[in-house]
Amino acid sequence: MFYRVWRARHLLAATLGVAAMFASGCISTAAVEEYRRREANAKSASLPPAYVSPQQTAAEDRAERERLAREVADLKAREAQKEREQAEAAAAKERQERERLTAELAALKEQRKKAAEEAAPTLSATGQHWAIVIGVSEYADTRIPALRYAAKDAKAFYDWLIFPDGGRYAPSHVRFVVDKDATAKNIRDALFVWSRQALEEDMLTIYLACHGSPESPDTKENLFLLPYDADYGKIASTGFPMWDLQTALKRFVKAKRVVVIADVCHAQGVGEPFAIARRDVGGIAPSLVSKGMNNLSEATESVAVLTSTTGEQLAQESEKWGGGHGVFTFCLLNGLRGEADYNKDKEVSLGELIPFVSEQVRRATSNAQTPQVTGKFDPSVTLGR
Repeated sequence: MFYRVWRARHLLAATLGVAAMFASGCISTAAVEEYRRREANAKSASLPPAYVSPQQTAAEDRAERERLAREVADLKAREAQKEREQAEAAAAKERQERERLTAELAALKEQRKKAAEEAAPTLSATGQHWAIVIGVSEYADTRIPALRYAAKDAKAFYDWLIFPDGGRYAPSHVRFVVDKDATAKNIRDALFVWSRQALEEDMLTIYLACHGSPESPDTKENLFLLPYDADYGKIASTGFPMWDLQTALKRFVKAKRVVVIADVCHAQGVGEPFAIARRDVGGIAPSLVSKGMNNLSEATESVAVLTSTTGEQLAQESEKWGGGHGVFTFCLLNGLRGEADYNKDKEVSLGELIPFVSEQVRRATSNAQTPQVTGKFDPSVTLGR
């Protein structure tokens, strides 16, 4: 209260003083106006703030909250959009990397294939190498027992043949028929037609992994290989006759150097007649399939025939041999990969391979399986190039 009275008196005195000075001509009109303007500003500055109602305050708070909420929502939207863009960029980068790796793998396979093709020998004194690989594990007629690893053995032997550090065969020089492709027709085509590409100076390897069986207990001399489409009740008409294999070697194969490798399961016959014999008699004598295979050595002058067993034995297969192989093919591949290279010349000849396989199979089976070899051949010959 005291301040207000003092302030009023002060303003009055100042106003009167200015008026007196203006009247006496001691101050100009502009100076007076400037003084009044400053006084008015000073007065308004000293006034208390305008009154704001609670409703107005609440409205302002609500508007502020809404503004902040919009800013937060915008920020979240921008962050979500950024995350989506980053995820899309990462997915695109991963897709590009997969495509790059796929392309590199395809190029590498093509490169290896071309290298194998280029490595194929031209006509020379040593000739070219050819092979027919046949494997049957599954049969269309489910009454014929499946073999667990015959097709896998055939695939492993095929892989060794074409591998640059293995047999180094040109892929186009290997006919590979397995399971559903290994029909009687396709086997006949491979042996009677495709094999004729090999010239006299060339070498032909024939690998077989499948069931073998006589026609019946009464006609054990009629021996058959069982293709994928063999009929359990009609072995004679649907099996592949062993004598057709002899015919192919005698009449259609031109190559003078031939190696036949047979990992054939035949401890007992397959088919209806043998089922009847087992029920009636309680068992049959061992089959003659191995002996029939060995007779192939008579088909031509220079042929080596390697069979997995004698005629009285079972060709064994198990997961313990290389994760799943027939013991004969497992030992054969180990020998070809270098374990049979006794003289360390980086080549495995038949003279090295045959005793190695025989010993390893007999050791692995405790003499329950004994590989056989027949024929007239040069022991220095190698399966690989």
